[in-house]
Amino acid sequence: MQRLCLAALGLLALGAEAPAAADCESKPGVESFTQGWGLDARNTRFQADTVIDRDNVEDLRLAWAFALPGGQSPHSYPAVTEDTLFIGTQSGELFALDRETGCTRWNSGVRDAAGGIAPDGIRSGVIMGAVDGRARLFFGTGGGLVHAMDAGGDVVWSFQVEEPNAMITGTPLFHAGRLFVPVSSYELALAMNPLYACCKFRGTILALDAATGELLWRTHTVDEVAQVTGSHWGFVKEWGPSGAPVWSAPTADRERGWVFVGTGENYTAPATDTSDAILALRAQDGSRVWSRQFTENDAFNMGCVISASHWSRQFTENDAFNMGCVISASHPNCPDDAGPDYDFGAPPILAKTPTGKAVLLAGQKSGGVHAMRPDTGAVLWTRQLGRGGYLGGVHWGMAVHEGLGLVYAPMNDTPVGPAAGEWRPGLHALAIETGEERWFVPAGKRCDEREACFPGFSAAVTATPELVFAGALDGHFAAYDAENGNLLWEFDTWREFDAVNGRATGAAIDVHGPMVVGDTVFVQSGYGEHGQAGGNALLAFRLPAGRRDAPDG
Repeated sequence: MQRLCLAALGLLALGAEAPAAADCESKPGVESFTQGWGLDARNTRFQADTVIDRDNVEDLRLAWAFALPGGQSPHSYPAVTEDTLFIGTQSGELFALDRETGCTRWNSGVRDAAGGIAPDGIRSGVIMGAVDGRARLFFGTGGGLVHAMDAGGDVVWSFQVEEPNAMITGTPLFHAGRLFVPVSSYELALAMNPLYACCKFRGTILALDAATGELLWRTHTVDEVAQVTGSHWGFVKEWGPSGAPVWSAPTADRERGWVFVGTGENYTAPATDTSDAILALRAQDGSRVWSRQFTENDAFNMGCVISASHWSRQFTENDAFNMGCVISASHPNCPDDAGPDYDFGAPPILAKTPTGKAVLLAGQKSGGVHAMRPDTGAVLWTRQLGRGGYLGGVHWGMAVHEGLGLVYAPMNDTPVGPAAGEWRPGLHALAIETGEERWFVPAGKRCDEREACFPGFSAAVTATPELVFAGALDGHFAAYDAENGNLLWEFDTWREFDAVNGRATGAAIDVHGPMVVGDTVFVQSGYGEHGQAGGNALLAFRLPAGRRDAPDG
């Protein structure tokens, strides 16, 4: 799934430093706040709480920019209250920023056992929930630490995930007083080292008590404990089965008392029937209700990628395949007959059709979008939108508009990997009930003059009653008409910005995508993993005062 730069490992993040001196009023308002990564527990990514509509969106203007510290690949997603935005950084700090001006209310650093910054910083989104009547912030780190903080930046509790090289790239789900935590592992990348004995990690989902951090249950996506399956060079052991990580946010089914998760590929053979699958688990105890696999025998790790030269290539419409990235059976950690790496990086969405039927939607890196019955996992329809590849396909997340009966699928479709077929990067709108394509916006052609630039939509998208906001890998950020896909507003983020805290760089838009709330849209620009153009800009676009009237109805 999301490809990872190797980081220093083995440190345990334990706590937070005292909040830094604020640049403005330090106390945030917490009377209202956004509800999780998917803007609700069903992961619809639909935001009704906005005054931005098709009539005034053209008036959006850049209100402020903030330079996110710690690197060129910021990986968090904000939680927003009536006056504050909370966001994590690669520096391992949680920032509380004034929503109106971008000034810093406080920042608090997540620390490891040696007193340094936690490995790979804060990689999940930041979410909020009310616990015993008090607002709490929750997030995960690249070192596998789950954190709960109060709105003033003080640690309430911390939980260290005890799994092989655990990390948290998916955003936890706060639901019914519990925190459901998706767990993945660095073993995927460590396999590039032929001396690494790969691999023992079994994909994991945890349930924690949101008030105390107590572990309530732990469920593995791979049932079997990894065993030695062989060795290479006479002394490096090989282990399996392994992998099937949970890369993304869980989804809640309040009616049934279940949670749904999507899984990734197996890291090593033998492959299991729970990789590249959607799982339904009971929220009470984590027991599995059903599992639906969409790609069999997908055993893959980064030992299979023997060349990174393809990341610097420029792709055009006519590039069907690039041999800069190939499967290498010669690497000792690459499984024989390695799979295509078609995991589920985007969370499943629990939606309703216009006729009121429940449907579970899932976008896959294969380039396919699937609809299932939530009660059984039976497939209702599958729509193949592109060729897929190592980086998608549907990479980070879709959105739905139940009023229009549409699901919006961003297609990266970068032609890297063993996929074949038509290349169709862009934004697709499908009928929730049937999978019929209603409209399609192709990716732009802005990469000719830009280095490390790729076409395609990898970041998650966000829908509102009248709009769909989407950011592209070429830095283009735009609002489209939710009904027909017409372009209504756009902004090129591939540039330098005068930020409230110095200079910020915008480039590729990837990962968690835009946050829309009230009269403002927030988006991060710049993401340097996978050979893309890095940056560190958090951008706030706002309507002018005279254009903030509430929409009709």
